[in-house]
Amino acid sequence: MNKRGWFCFLGCILLLTSGLFAHAVQDSLFEKALDAESAGDIVLTVALLEEANSYQGNYNDEIQEILDSYYEVLRMKDATSEVLSEVDSNENKLNWMARLELVGIKYDEFGDSLSANEYSGEAYLNVGAEYEIRQDKISHFLLFCFASDVFMREDGTVFDTSRWAFTPSLEYTIQSERFVVSLGGDVNISERDGAVFSGSLSAERDFYLSENFRAGVSGFGYLNDNLRIRAKLGGYYEYRPLYGFWTNVAVSGRFERDTSVSAYFWRYEWMNEYGPDSVQERYYQGHNFKIGPELRLQLGYRFNSSFSVDFLGNLYWSYNPYEDEWMTFEDNFDENFDGEFDENFEENAERRFGPRLSTWNRQSLQGSMRLRGNWKGKHFGTYLSVGTYFRRYLGLPSGHPEIYSNAYILGEIRLGATFRF
Repeated sequence: MNKRGWFCFLGCILLLTSGLFAHAVQDSLFEKALDAESAGDIVLTVALLEEANSYQGNYNDEIQEILDSYYEVLRMKDATSEVLSEVDSNENKLNWMARLELVGIKYDEFGDSLSANEYSGEAYLNVGAEYEIRQDKISHFLLFCFASDVFMREDGTVFDTSRWAFTPSLEYTIQSERFVVSLGGDVNISERDGAVFSGSLSAERDFYLSENFRAGVSGFGYLNDNLRIRAKLGGYYEYRPLYGFWTNVAVSGRFERDTSVSAYFWRYEWMNEYGPDSVQERYYQGHNFKIGPELRLQLGYRFNSSFSVDFLGNLYWSYNPYEDEWMTFEDNFDENFDGEFDENFEENAERRFGPRLSTWNRQSLQGSMRLRGNWKGKHFGTYLSVGTYFRRYLGLPSGHPEIYSNAYILGEIRLGATFRF
């Protein structure tokens, strides 16, 4: 073989050897990058992937795709850091906001003999201002807003609500990296109830916090001057990356107190020689206390910084420790009564034919589901949601007044727009 032949042969050997060497080096670097990613070292992961991509091998396309995703996230984090730096440099910030929402409602009620179904609508407007003060890693928010609510219902309706309401409110929130606490108060001025004052307190505290995960405890309390009360205490776990799938699960103990429920009827008694007098008697009294566990599930998918789809679900089982009481007028006739004349007939009449008192501890299951699509820009956003609410009493005894409407389902469609400047 001449010198030229030897030179070509040696070149082929070197080329083949260098190719095999490049493949081996890329494989090794790629494996190290995956190990660094599993360990959570993003900087080392990107450096190893860039070095591996400099060699020609079997994984160049896959490595480049992974690098592109990292670059996108890192650019977003850089942009977020720039925004935070800008906010930090301007500690005090004032934002104006508004929300307009239109709601379509369909209501269906179910029972043994009575039922109701109807359509209605609602228009909601909220206008407010938020003042933010940042001090190191703690933010303070003071929010004042004014809400106007118009309810488009029929003249005869099952909805226990006013046709209109106005609600000025004030809220203060303090937030850090691991906790958020909000204290609020408002006065609801409506057609039916006049002015009703209320206050609320909510708090969250993270006991575990990482880049995409957090877990902790939360609490909520509400009270108005009609002594309606709601309180919750529980824990939550959340996975929320910058983009993609996210979820939040919370389990709480919940307590509620509403106004008591009573019902009356009129009967006539022959009181004097002028004729019968009407007498009002209460035949039903319900103490509306509720206590029990609550499960909340939220999940969604964030496609980019502007668009996301979310699912929100809630399930609450409640038990009333105070008994409902009502009078039944069923035939209590003694089966052993032989029809003969009874000298004590008048004394036994009430036992045989009159009312008797029945009791029951109320139990119910209620929940909600909502699917919502959101689009949010710098100053303008919009959303569309479809949801349903339901409630059903469990184990209602025969003769209970609510047997006639033991369950209801309320479906709604919401279309809203938000503005923030």
